Amino acid sequence: MRFTIVGHAGLYVESRHTDLLVDPWLFGSCYWRSWWHYPPIGDVQEEWLTPKYVYLSHHHFDHFHYPSLRRIDRDAHVLVPRFGVDVMREELSNLGFSRVTELAPGAPMELGDGLIVRSYQYGVDDSTLVVRHGSTVIADFNDCKVRGAALRHMIRQAGRPTFLLKNYSAAQAYPGCYQAEREADLGMISRSSYLVDFLGTAAATSPRYAVPFASMTCFLHPETAARNEEIVRPVDLVSAFERAPISGTELAVMAPGDSWDEDEGFSLAPTDPFANFEATVKKMQFDATPAVDAALLEESTQTLDYDSFARYFGAFVQALPPGLPHMVHGSVVFHGPDVDRPYWVIDIRRRTVYRSYQRPDGWASLIRVPPGVLADAMDKEIVNFVHISMRLQIELNEGGVGTDFMFWGLLTIWELGYFPVRRLRFRRVAAVAWARRREFLDMARSQVGGKGTTAERMASSLMPSRTDDTA
Repeated sequence: MRFTIVGHAGLYVESRHTDLLVDPWLFGSCYWRSWWHYPPIGDVQEEWLTPKYVYLSHHHFDHFHYPSLRRIDRDAHVLVPRFGVDVMREELSNLGFSRVTELAPGAPMELGDGLIVRSYQYGVDDSTLVVRHGSTVIADFNDCKVRGAALRHMIRQAGRPTFLLKNYSAAQAYPGCYQAEREADLGMISRSSYLVDFLGTAAATSPRYAVPFASMTCFLHPETAARNEEIVRPVDLVSAFERAPISGTELAVMAPGDSWDEDEGFSLAPTDPFANFEATVKKMQFDATPAVDAALLEESTQTLDYDSFARYFGAFVQALPPGLPHMVHGSVVFHGPDVDRPYWVIDIRRRTVYRSYQRPDGWASLIRVPPGVLADAMDKEIVNFVHISMRLQIELNEGGVGTDFMFWGLLTIWELGYFPVRRLRFRRVAAVAWARRREFLDMARSQVGGKGTTAERMASSLMPSRTDDTA
């Protein structure tokens, strides 16, 4: 068995007659030209376009990348997690893939040549893939943050990882794209949170090798280029491991094109591709300018009007289950293009959407998004992706961080199809919930025993964990 780092969250696993491509983002950029590969992945290998199996961990564009999937052979057998709602099957069918299998939580599937895979769903829309070949176990966590009883169950079932592949840097707008009246509202997650989370997961899983993964990106769009200063780099993890070594675990930094196989071990690039970050990104920005300019021109042709905004977010607030809106305090406000009434207000508590000439009393957050991006996101029903793209700016009122987090979390759940609940297929949801009962029990305990308001505790479960939760 051999595996190769494709780039970012892309992984290619092969045995003698079987291969598996994981989370292929092979070309260009994603999230409205904001995210780009760093280090660049180089030439795309022909075998990456003709795999027997493809696994997609979740539906975010840096994992479920439409331009890349359009280039992959439609005869590939696509594997996806079985979530409570069918998130990806229809999208894959529209792309021309006819063989799609949903993997039930923890259920093994043999791919041939001794390759066995298991998918462990966690959170609203993410999953960890475990690949086993003989005594070698690859635990590809990518963005997933399995922990607690669910993590212990996974290790008992799938085995101690030989390799832990896990993200190590931010993949969302908070706190880099935020400003706040109260400094404490920007402290729920910090740069060190991701280092602590990586180290904590490595300590909990005791892998032979811990591989920094699924964070190999940079930002080339002029609106997000400043976020490059906040990127956690592998050298930061090296320093963290030196300060807090984990017995029996080595940190193995791998770059696009690097590989490992059961006979030869590691095959790594002779020079460090992560070096010279600033100079490389500057050149990449110059090379990407035509693509970014073309995207900006296209965005300028998209019209954002209030009526469309009101219909979209009106449907969102009306779909929320009874009682849930009463846990939300304060309104979320978008800054629209209207001259007279530029404040487009989403009052979740009252299930209303309206516009105003001034910020409403008790506003929680004020969100500024390029009109073309917001219009496109509403059209595709992926407004929660705007937060991931970092192509926005958010101003927090004092104490508004909990409401803002809840807004983005509930919006994600609605756009995935979990709301309104009357449309859910009960048997499917019940089966998935039972398989993931350890995760939900841990979540319930945290809500009962947690600190802060109910809204803040719910917000912390909907968004990435705070530093003190990841230790």
